Amino acid sequence: MSVRKYDGNKWYYDFGYEGKRYKKKGFKTKREATEAETIAKNKLIQGIRINNKSSFIDYYQQWVEVNKKNVITDKAYQTYINAINQFKKFLATENLNDITLDNFTAILYRKFIKWYGANHATESVKKIHNCLKASLTDAIQDGLIYKDPTYKAVVKGKKPSQPEETKFMNIEDYKKLKGYVANTPIQSYLFIYILVITGGRFGEVQKLTTEDIDYLKNTIHLRGTKTETSDRVVDVPAEDMKVVRQTLAEMPISMNKQLFNTGYSLITNNAVTKVLQKFCLENRIGKLSLHSIRHTHCSYLLHGGVSIYYISKRLGHANIKTTLDVYSHLLDETKKVESEKALKLIKSM
Repeated sequence: MSVRKYDGNKWYYDFGYEGKRYKKKGFKTKREATEAETIAKNKLIQGIRINNKSSFIDYYQQWVEVNKKNVITDKAYQTYINAINQFKKFLATENLNDITLDNFTAILYRKFIKWYGANHATESVKKIHNCLKASLTDAIQDGLIYKDPTYKAVVKGKKPSQPEETKFMNIEDYKKLKGYVANTPIQSYLFIYILVITGGRFGEVQKLTTEDIDYLKNTIHLRGTKTETSDRVVDVPAEDMKVVRQTLAEMPISMNKQLFNTGYSLITNNAVTKVLQKFCLENRIGKLSLHSIRHTHCSYLLHGGVSIYYISKRLGHANIKTTLDVYSHLLDETKKVESEKALKLIKSM
């Protein structure tokens, strides 16, 4: 009999499976112990490890190393690293150094999200949540755990999100930035120039090689960093291509043909951001990120009457829904102009 009584009024189960013993105490009745034993045996048959004492932090770090390192952009990779670092800080507030997989409960996870969300915007909380959830989903698939601790977690932050208008530059400053970095044979300056004329992502421009620049067709090949549709060829004006060509002619290029190889590694986001911050400081503009250049590129084209379908492909979005979701507020701004165009056409019928 594998279900037994102890301490007079408590019950436990103790059984063997494939050379290992599984034991759990603390049940109030024999029926509870028997039902728990049945569930445990079924999980083992399905390949699920019960009472898994493995470290979640160790599992997560190994998971990131295997699935994310050198697979995604450095910036995205750092988001995954930041996620576990924040979780470690949270555990310290709970007087814990680590948590085993079998003790990772929904209550603990929700406390973490609430703790992190107290000083961050919802957008930041979602990023951290998505990183941890992805690793735990794989843990379930591998049979390391059988319940998802992130289930029905309310992913919300208390800090207000950055207003949309602060993520963009006005057109005057956008044009001024282009002139500021033009014709300067320094990697970080040329990097920003290409961001301005292509609307590309940081990771896409970071990996450019001489083979991606077509001076005859005036195109730049952005290989993409997110989805298959991110790999695209972007048209640029002949005048801008001339600037790129002349600037590169004055710069040393690495043996592997990478435009932004510093000799030690690819140029970092921080190195390029310093140039943008310098420009913002000199022109008394609020703090902006490199990604704001991409947003402004889209805004500039939309307000110039360029089709949202073309812009979606130019930006390398997986589908037009992504473009609409991100830039819906800009479309609202152009709605009046488009409405007037539509009414004119209908009137002329």
